[in-house]
Amino acid sequence: MSTALSRGTRSRSNLPSVFSGDPFNALRNEFDNMLSTWFFDNAPTIPAGFSPSLDLHETDTDYEIKVDLPGLQANDIQVQLSENVLTISGERKYEKTDDKDQEAKKSGTTHLVERFYGSFTRSIMLPGAVKQDAIDATYRDGVLCIKVPKAEQAKPAQIPVKS
Repeated sequence: MSTALSRGTRSRSNLPSVFSGDPFNALRNEFDNMLSTWFFDNAPTIPAGFSPSLDLHETDTDYEIKVDLPGLQANDIQVQLSENVLTISGERKYEKTDDKDQEAKKSGTTHLVERFYGSFTRSIMLPGAVKQDAIDATYRDGVLCIKVPKAEQAKPAQIPVKS
């Protein structure tokens, strides 16, 4: 089994993620790579799209989402919220050298491409009501951090116990 298949199916915990993308995506990519190798004499293959990994953390006041997006610029990323579904999308371009460029010819031949390129979309349903007008998204060192404040009714209320 190749590293692409095992990397694509590895889980961060023993529980299946309710936020994961297509479960057959890694298998499909592996099959495409295998066919490409058989029919195109080990020509470099470019995986079609990818599904970035993310973490969703809840505090008393907000939801914090961290998404791994190495190699992108902030202007390559779109974040939208609609009906409590947060959608992160964008595109990572394939870094292809121009075959006509003399420097590219001197630099060698690519035999394997494992970094993911292409368009991506991840959507997650937030567990509770949120303040849409106070969402903050920052991108630094390849990680997109989104802080989504909870709506007042979603925050836990302290209820005094009387004796």
